[in-house]
Amino acid sequence: MKPEPTDFVILSGFLGSGKTTLLSEFLAQGADESTAVIVNDVGEVNIDGAILAVHDGVPMATLGNGCVCCSLINDLQFTVESLIASRQETTDVPFSRIVLECSGLSDPGGVMRALSALSSLDMRVRVVTTYAANNEINRDDFPLLAAQVCGAHTVIVTKLDLCHEAQRLHALDEIRLLAPLSRCIVERDRTRRATAAFSAGTQATPLVFDSAMTRIGLPGGHARVRAFTLSWEARLDWHAFSDWMENVAGFLDRRLLRVKGILHVQNCADGVLIQAVGQHFDLPKRIVAPSSRSQIVVIALDTDAKALLAIPTRLPPPQVSTFSSSTSSGDVGFRFTRPLMLFPSS
Repeated sequence: MKPEPTDFVILSGFLGSGKTTLLSEFLAQGADESTAVIVNDVGEVNIDGAILAVHDGVPMATLGNGCVCCSLINDLQFTVESLIASRQETTDVPFSRIVLECSGLSDPGGVMRALSALSSLDMRVRVVTTYAANNEINRDDFPLLAAQVCGAHTVIVTKLDLCHEAQRLHALDEIRLLAPLSRCIVERDRTRRATAAFSAGTQATPLVFDSAMTRIGLPGGHARVRAFTLSWEARLDWHAFSDWMENVAGFLDRRLLRVKGILHVQNCADGVLIQAVGQHFDLPKRIVAPSSRSQIVVIALDTDAKALLAIPTRLPPPQVSTFSSSTSSGDVGFRFTRPLMLFPSS
């Protein structure tokens, strides 16, 4: 019987959002040698690694003086392969999980691209992002925060003991705005919160377009982030869609934060699940779809629907719903437009 694949958890989150505390709480519950930890810190001295090293019996590696989403990509790949090879020398049972605690400056999409070179290791990769309820992010830091939160399969709300109720509610609104496709965990008990974050099977919630995309008037909306739902009634040509999606990824580049959807393509009875974090796309998967309609959600930074639909394509024109923010002074955050018919430029 083939063993379960290893869960690879990319632990992301802004500086000071509680990543190390969350992971330390989980390790303190009795994690053994079946859990491996990789800690990345941009400085020469890996303080977080030193904090976590107190947990005996947990295989641990540190990557310092750089960031795993860019300058340390090769080091990350080598470290993962070395951990797994070392494990195989002592037992036939693979790690149940490997947790990579990223630096606060890491973009999880870049990390997933780095891990794509290790596809032969057959790991289940997911992104868990910590979001501090007492968070105050300035405008310059917002693109990184958006990449970390929008790219998450699961968002863990932290620092609940350091905020008042208004801050907590504001944080939840922010997460719902930035990560409508993600599971959000709000748990004051640290032990239960850590268990929920790292337990196997903690995946994003099932794809539900209407409930995720029809909220109106959330306060404090971000004008720079927009979510687009594109729908097609007819079955699509797979090659035409994949060519268009590749062009979208190339055009948006780092502005592309998240893609998720279910397609109905020609000559295939099942639905096809499409998922991406940043520029990294999962392999398409067949799925039983509740609807015969093809729908995908594209979440992007600093773009609009006309620019998105102007990208050359052989697909029929979609129906587009735009979940976008208004920027007028004193106005509420988001307006929802449905439906909006846009046609690609010739």
